[in-house]
Amino acid sequence: MQPSAPEDDAAAFEDESLVRARVALRLSRVARIVLVMSGKGGVGKSAVAVNLALALAARGGRVGILDADLNGPSVAKMLGLRGQPLRLDASGCLKPVAGPAGLAVQSMDFFLQGNQPLDWEGPGGEGATWRSAMEQAALGDLIGQTEWGDLDVLVVDLAPGADRLPALARLLPPIAVALAVTIPTEVAWLAVDRSIRRAYDARVPVVGIVENFGTVVCSACGNEGALFREAGVERLARDLALERIARIPFDPELAAAADAGRPFLEGPGRDSAAGDALVDLAETVSAFEIPPHEPHGEGAREEP
Repeated sequence: MQPSAPEDDAAAFEDESLVRARVALRLSRVARIVLVMSGKGGVGKSAVAVNLALALAARGGRVGILDADLNGPSVAKMLGLRGQPLRLDASGCLKPVAGPAGLAVQSMDFFLQGNQPLDWEGPGGEGATWRSAMEQAALGDLIGQTEWGDLDVLVVDLAPGADRLPALARLLPPIAVALAVTIPTEVAWLAVDRSIRRAYDARVPVVGIVENFGTVVCSACGNEGALFREAGVERLARDLALERIARIPFDPELAAAADAGRPFLEGPGRDSAAGDALVDLAETVSAFEIPPHEPHGEGAREEP
């Protein structure tokens, strides 16, 4: 996919108020949005987002998932949906692709052929200066042109980067909460710390921190021990006035299921330690109540 480069004029982009109105219309029948963020790649954020969506659907909810990583979409692969054709409804809106457990799935992957990358710059690099604005416009279209229908939860798998949540939150109605996924390393903590503080700035309530790969289960004896080190994310959570709401053990079967495009929680994974942690995470997210007087928008929230 090769978007054409815009003219050197801000008018080349649609007015944000129009985008927000269209997004609000498409999301008017969505009760809750869960933004899954990390701050950096390589922490298993997409696997957490996919399996959280599956666990929420297993509770009987109507669940959608949006892959908001336009340049590195992986949700379609993890759900076994690559190559699915795009479909339009009678009004000309995009229809989400039907996924496992009844998930409504939307991703840039459905617009690309094979492993074709997105090319934002154009043949002469003329779009490089506008890349961020073009990505934001494309994401607004992906959400606002999709007929999501009635959903209890829309899970959004954000691209890595501390700026991704505030850029998207400004387009969304005030029904969104965030989860921060990290692994137990100082490098990951630094990135997720910045992402959480940006979420506070955007006035998006943060449910808590998900520690991925926190432990590993011995295949021989069944004992669970630290994968990286004994220290967890308690200090990070304490500094940010949050809770660690899930600690998901490393499980090779979870990665194998993602590669194979089959739901981890619909097979033996449901009875594993990682499966239990993901089910518990879905219960925590479902029970979370958005604090009053926390509309999204400009202005800073006082940080811990």
